[in-house]
Amino acid sequence: MSQPDLSVQDAVSIGSRLSGARVAAAQPARAGGNNRVFRLEMAEGPPLALKHYPSDGRDRLGQEYDALSFLSRHGINATPRPIAKDPAAFCALYQWLDGEPAVLHPQPDDADQLADFLIELQKLHDAEGAQTLRNASASIFSAEAAIAQYEQRLDDLRRASDDHPHLRAFMDGSLVPTAAVAIRQLRRRYAERGLDPAADLAPAQRALSPSDCGLHNALRTDDGKLRFIDFEYFGWDDPVKLVSDTAIHPGSGLPVADANRLIERLSRAFAAGDDAFAVRLDVLYPVFGAIWCLIVLNAYLPESRSRRALAAQGGDLTVRLAGQLDKARRLHQTICQRDPDLTPR
Repeated sequence: MSQPDLSVQDAVSIGSRLSGARVAAAQPARAGGNNRVFRLEMAEGPPLALKHYPSDGRDRLGQEYDALSFLSRHGINATPRPIAKDPAAFCALYQWLDGEPAVLHPQPDDADQLADFLIELQKLHDAEGAQTLRNASASIFSAEAAIAQYEQRLDDLRRASDDHPHLRAFMDGSLVPTAAVAIRQLRRRYAERGLDPAADLAPAQRALSPSDCGLHNALRTDDGKLRFIDFEYFGWDDPVKLVSDTAIHPGSGLPVADANRLIERLSRAFAAGDDAFAVRLDVLYPVFGAIWCLIVLNAYLPESRSRRALAAQGGDLTVRLAGQLDKARRLHQTICQRDPDLTPR
């Protein structure tokens, strides 16, 4: 069950205790669907960030704090430095990063900055503490696991689509047919290469992944550099999923040319240690695209966090759901344009 929301007074009290210093004031900032962040103005020294993680049955606090601790120990300075945590209060204290949300004003070099950051993370593959990191949230290590995740999300959404004919029409008329073609192509190409779609990717070929990386979780500093926040899902994953998720994520809204440049740069880095990478990316990319279409449509699920977030924004929920459906349609179209062979025959 979710914990009560954190008040400003609570933030001041917890921040003072965790920092061992007096907090002069606290201001809510960067509210998200899963958490709340306060900017703490300290009586002395730079501001800090207090993040509150309402409980949802998953240790998001532990996952993020461990990830940022690992990155900080190994010299990654584009992410917040962790300072202290209180799991009982569902709170952690971090370095405050200044900057405006990068997604507000995209720049031509954003794709390269994203690629640079993700490639830098892979240099820590064998660093001290790396092997004890958790798997990324919703991590996937085999082609069959990707198909299973798609099918599970599809089943969940089908049950919610009875009262939404436009949603059902998109699923049955567009998404499901192209996903079926993608899955057939995947199994055929795997068979041609002698690959087992049920075999897990070897640990040596796995990637360190933020799992939710993009401009939506980046801040742009005054010098134009990106810094990255929100590592609640960080951990080990298939690099094909990392590349696909980063390029596809609708929160970034990367132009097609920029997304392709990101894919090209990351693919060169990962293919050097995996001779099947190019094939796996080619056939898994549309499957991950279908999964992302379903994630966008999570708002139709009655108990989903995304639905509650839309409702909290006010206005007509029906109109907001229709907006998510339009977003899924556009995303689906982009995936199909990348691979014209997905059109059912």
